[in-house]
Amino acid sequence: MDLEYAEEGKWPPQIENRTFLFHVKTAFLITKSDVKTTILPATTFAFTVACSGVFSTEPTSGFQSVLFGVLKSIIWTWMNLWIFNLSNQRLPNSVLEDSINKPWRAIPSGRLTSEEARRILLISIPAVFLTTLYLGGSRESLFLMVLTWIYNDLGAAEENFLIRHLNNALGFTTFGAGAAQVACGTLNTTTYCWLAVIAAGITCTIQFQDMEDQEGDRMRFRRTLPIVLGDFQTRRINALTIMIFSIIAPAFWQLSLMGYLLPIVLGVTIAIRTLIRKDLAADRQTFKMWCLWLVLLYVLPFAKKQANVEAWLWPW
Repeated sequence: MDLEYAEEGKWPPQIENRTFLFHVKTAFLITKSDVKTTILPATTFAFTVACSGVFSTEPTSGFQSVLFGVLKSIIWTWMNLWIFNLSNQRLPNSVLEDSINKPWRAIPSGRLTSEEARRILLISIPAVFLTTLYLGGSRESLFLMVLTWIYNDLGAAEENFLIRHLNNALGFTTFGAGAAQVACGTLNTTTYCWLAVIAAGITCTIQFQDMEDQEGDRMRFRRTLPIVLGDFQTRRINALTIMIFSIIAPAFWQLSLMGYLLPIVLGVTIAIRTLIRKDLAADRQTFKMWCLWLVLLYVLPFAKKQANVEAWLWPW
């Protein structure tokens, strides 16, 4: 699709008939990039909270209740992610960036116009909030909408990498908190202490996401860490910070030496990759590994409460 159609909000000339499956694929493309970064970590944390017995003030539920709670958390997470992605991808600078970094997305590929995305967003915001009044996590949903407004419309993603990192960290952990609350109800103080550790880790390592997007970020004058400090220096910071938090995370739970093994092995692997493998394809793969590392941090409480988990899975 020519960018003039995305910028002016016109109907793409090559699309006249849009079927139901066409719309389903369009919705998938809007949220596709963040399945690994948001939906998988948040719902993994919801599952951990629901069945580990560490975080909730309520007793651990049976298998069917946990499964139903996790399914609700997936719906909650996707709906709130839908709001963020629509808000982000409709903006002219985002369309320009996506035409370089992610040309398959709905707007640059011609499946949707910016004006259509804006109208859908106007309907989606109240619809999602009303749904959260039933599912739970309405406060977290409201907070995510505020963060979305700050990140996109107030330009928190553009001018200062530290503000960008903090906004991202708050967003990630709010998704986790909301998904967990939907899955199992009231959360205890330990939950928020652990989310604070996760937020600190994300703040210091989220630049892994920016390594593959440097070309598009330069075009929109976005001041990400690799652009401000340079690619070489950022890779050294990446390697150091992921190693630090690969140790801090299991230390929070006072795990045995075996509990440190997997986070450190994965952290070392990512650190080595970011220093040695510097091409675009490698950076994309390294970021996927970072997403896996984040998921691993979310499930570390299982190592602390392994006996409880085993009793829940095999009560006989």
